[in-house]
Amino acid sequence: MSPKTRSTPHLFKAWEPITARVRNAKRVVIFLDFDGTLVRIAPLPSGVRLEKQTREILQKLARNRKVTIAMISGRQRSELQQHINIRKIKYMGLYGWESKGNQRVPFEAREALVRMLVSLLAELPSYPGVWIEPKRNSFSIHLLGAPAETQMRARELVAKSVKPHKATLKAMSNIRDIEIAPVLLGDKGQAVRKFLDAPAMRGALPFYFGDDFSDEPAFTATRGGVPVLVGKRRATQAKYSVRGPAEVAAALARIDAAIG
Repeated sequence: MSPKTRSTPHLFKAWEPITARVRNAKRVVIFLDFDGTLVRIAPLPSGVRLEKQTREILQKLARNRKVTIAMISGRQRSELQQHINIRKIKYMGLYGWESKGNQRVPFEAREALVRMLVSLLAELPSYPGVWIEPKRNSFSIHLLGAPAETQMRARELVAKSVKPHKATLKAMSNIRDIEIAPVLLGDKGQAVRKFLDAPAMRGALPFYFGDDFSDEPAFTATRGGVPVLVGKRRATQAKYSVRGPAEVAAALARIDAAIG
């Protein structure tokens, strides 16, 4: 275990000073990833379920005038709204880029996405357990059901395939998938910084809960607050950790109690 991993204590063991910060903050902003953070991973993206306890604490926090909740995910914004369906939550799809409806990428990027998608659809059937999820402005290559060796070969294929499109597209390698997206989409860290730069958010105490490699830029962006790695410990820019979605719900309840 690396020193960086060891320096990530469990959130609840460090809760006393965090409670004081929550009580003293004029505003608390809670950024939440979705898959693997707010809900448990499912074999298919459509199979996830938001637990009743988690929904109830989200609803309670969303009604609090001192709290702002922002969902930030690789999923499309419309999917997040469908799965969560709680008013007053900010929904930010495609790594934070899709914060409003009807956003589209330039024609050049859409054309490159189609070309790469067609190319991979022709090759990936020979990689058992690997499948593609098309989205409007990106697509995901899911690896969860594939053996480790197959996952490695699929990652190598994708890295090779994206090179001819590197001026327009990027491949974001996550724990369970690879996202192919236009370069202009940016990352979660950029989205978080932009959100916190809004005049209404100046001086807010930010929490960020995430489990994947794509959450690392957001951990860095919230180092002055409370960035929390969810799931198995690993080298990370997060300052704290919790074990899974159930403990995320428990942490949200602790935030609510600290606000009073």
